[in-house]
Amino acid sequence: MGSEIFNVGILAFSLIFAGWTVGTLLLKIQGK
Repeated sequence: MGSEIFNVGILAFSLIFAGWTVGTLLLKIQGK
């Protein structure tokens, strides 16, 4: 059970990190 929660945490963190990187890239492109 612990491993399942750990995997879900990594998945959520990766999704948040991916969204943050895409958001910053879009802001940089719009800034130019």
